[in-house]
Amino acid sequence: MKGRLARFALVGLSGVIVNLAALHLFAGVLGIHEIVASALAIETSIVTNFLLNDAFTFRDRRALGAGVLRRLWRYHAVSLAGGVVQLATFALVAVALERTLARDELGPLRSIAQGAGIATAFAVNYVGSLRFAWSLAGARAPLPALELRRPGAWIAPTIFAALVVLHVLPIWLVGYFPTQDGPLHVENVLALLGYRGSPLLQHWYVANWGAQPNWLTQAILAGLLQWVGPLTGEKLVLTFYTVLFPLGFRALLPPGRDGWWAALAAFPFVHAFPFQMGFWNFCYGLALALLAVGFWLRTRGRLGPVRWLVLAILSVLLFLAHSVAFAGACVAIGVLLSWRFALALSRARGRPARRRVVLRGYARRAAAAALAALPAAVLLGTWVLAHSDRASSRLPLSELAAKLATSYALVSIDRREIPLACVVSLVLFVGVVHLALVRASTARALRPHDGWLLAALAFAVLYFAVPEVVAAGAHVSDRLALFSLLSVTAWIATGAAPAIVVRRVALALAGIAVVATGIRFDKQRMLSAHVEEYVAAASALAPNRVLLPIPVSPHGPRDENGRNLGYRVKPLLHATGWIVARNGGVDLKNSQAFTDHCPVRFPDGNNPILLLAGSVARMEGEPPCIDLRAAETAKVDYVLVYGVTPEALASPCGARMAAELRSRYEPVYRSSPTGMLEVWRPRQPGAQHAQLP
Repeated sequence: MKGRLARFALVGLSGVIVNLAALHLFAGVLGIHEIVASALAIETSIVTNFLLNDAFTFRDRRALGAGVLRRLWRYHAVSLAGGVVQLATFALVAVALERTLARDELGPLRSIAQGAGIATAFAVNYVGSLRFAWSLAGARAPLPALELRRPGAWIAPTIFAALVVLHVLPIWLVGYFPTQDGPLHVENVLALLGYRGSPLLQHWYVANWGAQPNWLTQAILAGLLQWVGPLTGEKLVLTFYTVLFPLGFRALLPPGRDGWWAALAAFPFVHAFPFQMGFWNFCYGLALALLAVGFWLRTRGRLGPVRWLVLAILSVLLFLAHSVAFAGACVAIGVLLSWRFALALSRARGRPARRRVVLRGYARRAAAAALAALPAAVLLGTWVLAHSDRASSRLPLSELAAKLATSYALVSIDRREIPLACVVSLVLFVGVVHLALVRASTARALRPHDGWLLAALAFAVLYFAVPEVVAAGAHVSDRLALFSLLSVTAWIATGAAPAIVVRRVALALAGIAVVATGIRFDKQRMLSAHVEEYVAAASALAPNRVLLPIPVSPHGPRDENGRNLGYRVKPLLHATGWIVARNGGVDLKNSQAFTDHCPVRFPDGNNPILLLAGSVARMEGEPPCIDLRAAETAKVDYVLVYGVTPEALASPCGARMAAELRSRYEPVYRSSPTGMLEVWRPRQPGAQHAQLP
């Protein structure tokens, strides 16, 4: 029975995700009444939970208790009881929220009521499943001696599951989850799916088929869009990653209760800077890299045919996700393997026969790992060579050192994240020093897991050596910093010290993650409201038109202190992608289409970014430097200007843009309530100057 409750909690967590996704689909997309939608979502999660519990949680009871059909009937009875409790809780909380907030409909707040129902029903479902659905009463065979579970073994997995749910909820509690590149991913996948039937898309885009990085999440989203809308599809992609990352970190750690406690240290890194930037493929790649390294560690490098195939598949998936993630996994496995080889060789000193065995054994392990990574490595090498002429840039060493020392890669949309990131650095530093002193005082020998410190050092060297922009890929330092920080965390978590010390460090990091989630959610709600106001302009635009966004304030409006609302992230930079997702058409500021590692790209002879601005840097500058006279050549139907400021108008680019806009275009729409978005269309010959109301 060891770990049964933990497995039940993980299955329940998957049910939470299915439940919330189904609720959003039925209520938010299909417009079904909240109570009916909640009932349908409950039944959907019941079926998936039974299949997982039967195969995973209670697999040892299947052959001893009732048959599968009887178990299915009993589980439905148990779930019905839990469902009644959940539905009643949902209804009570929904009524309370509607009356407290004086709202006719809950909208996104329906997830709060649903979450309360899920929590109440959890206890009912577990007890009923254990005592009734998979009961051993009347078992057909004598029970073997059962291993007694360690007291409190359920606590850490429960905290782990609760933290996963805590990180998932913000994704569903806001209308538009504010990331920078997320709308572009949705827009480009929709463009690829609709490419063959749209002459407009064929004029502006070229389908970018090929074996290249940055395709994994696009493929996932394309599959989801066959069943759900773009907004729900994006939320599901973000949710899957949010669940996958901590599970990937858990795969690095020893099994059992101590491993679950140590896994709590993963959560400060889940929603780091790349996640809020909308770097979907890197985020999935990072989670897959953890899984790949964890799988290799579990096998101790001994790869039979099946294990080798699993690692090879993970390697190809890593390549399809992101090149940095694939390289990170290779570096981690290579360093860990080298360290273990060095330890084994040192322990065989003075024994020639043993040294020969070690050399042969590790040669086989290295060859198996290299062969598993070879197909993806060849694909990546070919791709990098084809892009070796792309511009590169570097940050000053002092800036890089400061960012790494303060864990700046964890900071995204709010300045209040900075002190929390510094505390993460402090906790890791104190943890490393303390554990090193403990190891020194006890005269403990070097261990295989100490290779994680060498991996952290290797990633730190790469962090300073690799340019900030490589082959059109930006923010490389933030990505490598995460690998270095995660390697340090993995060393602490893999048993480098007494379990109580590891538990304290993990709980401290988990507490920081909880505070950071609250801070980010406060900012996410504000930014989501501005994105919703922006996207509302879709109702004023004709469908399937050519759009030219000019985001003068891509971070959103200034806060009360005159600072950028989005801090490091620009949620309004590509918000036009949501309008295109709703109305169709083409976004001429689609910077992903300027590259050749996304689903679609601009043709070489018909690149609007080169035509209008000359480069992405000028197109996305603050303010943008765009030639609106060239927009007539591009036959732009609407110009969307967001967040014009006096400072922007005083700049040469801003002044020229404003003059060309007034002389060649007329205003047709202003957003409400802030009025930050203005929509202009080409002025008809002989038309008088118009003013927005």
